Amino acid sequence: MTESFTTVRRTLRNVSIGLTALFVVVMIISGPGGSVLSPLQMPLMSASVVCWVAYVAVRSFVGASASQRRGPRETMTVEGPAEELVQKATAISLSQQVDHEPGGSAEKLFEEAEAHYAAYQYPAAAEKFGASAEARPSLPAYLSWGAALINSSDFSQAEEILNIGLQMASRLERKDFRAACLANLAVVQNRLGRIDAAEKTCTQALALFRMGADSHGQADVTLTLGGVYSHRGEYDRARGAYDAALKRFQTVGNDVGKANALGNMGNLSMHQEQPEEALSQHRAALRLHEKVGNPLGRANALANIGNVRFRMSRPKEARQSYDAALEIYRKIGVPLGEASVLGNLGNVLFRSGEHDEALETYEMTLEIHRRIGNILGQANTLTNTGSLLARMERRDEALAAVHEARRLFVKVEARTRGSEAATALIQRLESKAATDGTG
Repeated sequence: MTESFTTVRRTLRNVSIGLTALFVVVMIISGPGGSVLSPLQMPLMSASVVCWVAYVAVRSFVGASASQRRGPRETMTVEGPAEELVQKATAISLSQQVDHEPGGSAEKLFEEAEAHYAAYQYPAAAEKFGASAEARPSLPAYLSWGAALINSSDFSQAEEILNIGLQMASRLERKDFRAACLANLAVVQNRLGRIDAAEKTCTQALALFRMGADSHGQADVTLTLGGVYSHRGEYDRARGAYDAALKRFQTVGNDVGKANALGNMGNLSMHQEQPEEALSQHRAALRLHEKVGNPLGRANALANIGNVRFRMSRPKEARQSYDAALEIYRKIGVPLGEASVLGNLGNVLFRSGEHDEALETYEMTLEIHRRIGNILGQANTLTNTGSLLARMERRDEALAAVHEARRLFVKVEARTRGSEAATALIQRLESKAATDGTG
């Protein structure tokens, strides 16, 4: 029904424009002295006025029906991978759609997907949301399908599904779902290493959320924007974005948002060599995630606490945190989290002198990052692998790994601690090779 009214409205608009243009042309041709076309002026003007009135009436009717049917908010903020937030349709959103079929297969599949999502079973939720969308295409199904795919670390398919949702939202002129799809696409683009595209998409999403006076959405996208700046190494801009997001989350009373902002600020403190501050921020994030019963957030916070403890040369405590996080990631099926923790466990093994075990762990980590298309994860893991291989006196393999890492860093225009480490390691290995060659 919505699409039918939209088609009628667009047809009326096009006809009105055409009649108006034709009237103007006839009037110009006729001129002051008149012509054989002069008798057409009055009928054309009348028809044009009638069409414009009809267009305005249909547009007003569609707008009024949309506002009446929406009622409660149809999108919401949920936990995403690694201190990110994503948009998802609310449980009641499907029933708010004008062409909704109560009791149909699409509704039943959507309800099953909601149950899986609530239990943090993201791959199962993605499958059911997809089946619901195939049974009866809807904005809630596409948006939630994309959210479940993001949390399953299937970023390529998430991008495809969210673009379908974005096209549908544009066709139906639903700014709320357009903003939500764009917000999720920014998360995906950032994860796939398309940092410039992610920043542009954030800007578009922010504009739509502002138009809808959606403070939650603005806070979520501001948080994503902080991640974009951080990946570029623009840490001052990143901190500004995280601070702004935290204030918004505090204003709207979103504990999950506050926890994620604190987690990102903790990661930034680590980049800036402030481990004590980072530990305090990650512990505060963990308390908030425990308060709301958010296992994915708990796992993210535990992994971050492990990173800080490792940096503070407390490997035993770091490993305890990593093991706890890894157990949660595997239980709820989050490959990105699993890969991140495995990479960090590899670092612990490397520092402990267990080189063969560390290399095996890095290889498992790299395989997961490649499978989910996480370019920055691949680059960081290859840098660590190169450093380990150099320590194992396998210089040629080390150089191959770290050159590939640098290529990936350059590809995504990353200017991070990892990219600097890769460049420094290449220089050190090539300098030693040159020295050995002349010696």
